Amino acid sequence: MKQSETKAIQPWSGWETVGLTLVILGVFLSISTAIALFFITIELAQNPALDPQEIAQSLETNGLVLSIATILAGLGCSGLIYTVLKVRPALTVHQYLALRKPRWTSWLIWNGLLLALMQFSDAILRAFKHQETFTTQIYQTAHSPLLLYLAIVGVAPLFEELLFRGFLFQGLQSSRLGPRGAIVITALGWAVLHVQYGPLVISQIVCFGLLFGMARWRTHSLFIPLSMHCLNNFLSLWLTGLQLQ
Repeated sequence: MKQSETKAIQPWSGWETVGLTLVILGVFLSISTAIALFFITIELAQNPALDPQEIAQSLETNGLVLSIATILAGLGCSGLIYTVLKVRPALTVHQYLALRKPRWTSWLIWNGLLLALMQFSDAILRAFKHQETFTTQIYQTAHSPLLLYLAIVGVAPLFEELLFRGFLFQGLQSSRLGPRGAIVITALGWAVLHVQYGPLVISQIVCFGLLFGMARWRTHSLFIPLSMHCLNNFLSLWLTGLQLQ
């Protein structure tokens, strides 16, 4: 009797990972767009004379809408990442996403490097006399600071790190690109999400992404770049709130 051979399950390849990442981002954008359309519909129902395009533009910097969209889309797509990994269980979810507890010294070192980069980044913005208004606008229109903090400090870093330094990073570093290619591509891809900022700030976001990727590679843990991302967003919101008082 001929014994059937079972083909070993392989992890998602580099190209498959890139394709799935684009699909997940497409789902994230679709959910966010649907929520924005919901708010536009409500505004038009209350005042039909309003211009839908002007409403849409105002929602781009509306902190309340951004908070709700980020929380719903971010949590939904985080679940989608988990589902994608369970479809092809070559590695456990913990292994694939590098959900490994790092040493406490790693927390101190990498978050210290983040604070140094934030200081340097702020000095450059001051040198160019750049006024970053997006964070100020969403803070002023959030209505609920708690909801905004939950979205920007909690859900957004969680989803973005699971996707870029977790799922996408693992697929790319296992390909011919290796870890260095994974660091660069995930930093560039992550920066593209932040089109609400100008070129100067986006270039700085690339630098932050490179640092996050380095932390992910050297510590073999997603928790380090996740903590750095949360800390960066928290300080940005907190300092904005202090300036507005």
